[in-house]
Amino acid sequence: LSLGEGSTPLVDAGPLLKAYTGLENLLFKNETANPTWSFKDRGSIACSIMAVERGERVTATISTGNMGQSMAAYGARAGLEVIVFLPAFTPREKVLSMAVHGATVVRVACADYADMKMRVLGLASSLGLRIVSGNGPIRVEGYKMEAFELFEALGGEAPDFIVVPTSACGHVRGIFKGFRELRAAGFITRLPRMVIAQAAANSPVASAIKKKSREIVPFRNFTTIAEALSSGRPPGGEEILDKALEFGWLAEDATEEEILESQALYARSGFFVEPGTATTLPALRKLAASGAIQPQTRVVVMLTGSGMKDIEVLGRQEMKIVDCSSESLEATVGGLIEPSA
Repeated sequence: LSLGEGSTPLVDAGPLLKAYTGLENLLFKNETANPTWSFKDRGSIACSIMAVERGERVTATISTGNMGQSMAAYGARAGLEVIVFLPAFTPREKVLSMAVHGATVVRVACADYADMKMRVLGLASSLGLRIVSGNGPIRVEGYKMEAFELFEALGGEAPDFIVVPTSACGHVRGIFKGFRELRAAGFITRLPRMVIAQAAANSPVASAIKKKSREIVPFRNFTTIAEALSSGRPPGGEEILDKALEFGWLAEDATEEEILESQALYARSGFFVEPGTATTLPALRKLAASGAIQPQTRVVVMLTGSGMKDIEVLGRQEMKIVDCSSESLEATVGGLIEPSA
């Protein structure tokens, strides 16, 4: 059932982004290289295999886009009927990329994504429909493979910090689980410290970690361009807070303006990421400026989703697009190119 997920590249961030963050040893794990352009494929292959083994005909999920697209693709591969429940604000690109695989897409008008999830879960229970969760244990097993790949790519070591854009918390759980298993098996002696990155407009996990709290305070009725990070009440939030206190995890957020700037900086360095992923650079910059992360430490950022997931937001970026006629082509191009010395 594999579509070629995993074994994504670990690449150097380059001088521009190292200078922006103040970090000298900055690396990116490029999960946009997965088949549906996000880390979700790692969990979707695991969930699809389980559905087939259980003899299920239908599988369903609740998503803001990435998991829905991924489950639609892997469900099609496995011969499953897929139903995806989405909030109505989901970008059109993501909606179409699910439907093209044959999934039934149900768009739900709602003021609060967390409330929508609870309503769908209640309906699914009454209908006997199993919902694939972003924080579910099977998906987490898929995500822990990233830890094993990082261990191999770094020559049998763990990085000092791993930065994860976080919504439902399953991704960070899976990566950390993988490293704990490596330590339990005797392959490493220390664990990386996880860093939670969220949008300031919806930062229930990051806000709690910064306060050293064990309680999630839900965010409601928010608006953010980082729509992939829309869990205002993440189901696994309290568990993550416990781990943050036990293992010294860090967290930081990014404003809407910082997210747009970060997305542009990523693009100028060759990485096309969606706004949710772009929360990471401002978060790192603040943590480095505060001294929480030292310049020489080895930091890995998870590039969780491609910029192709949300094209509309690019209308807010400054771009050089020049229109001309065929007759004025030479003059137009000539005016764009500075004469060589």
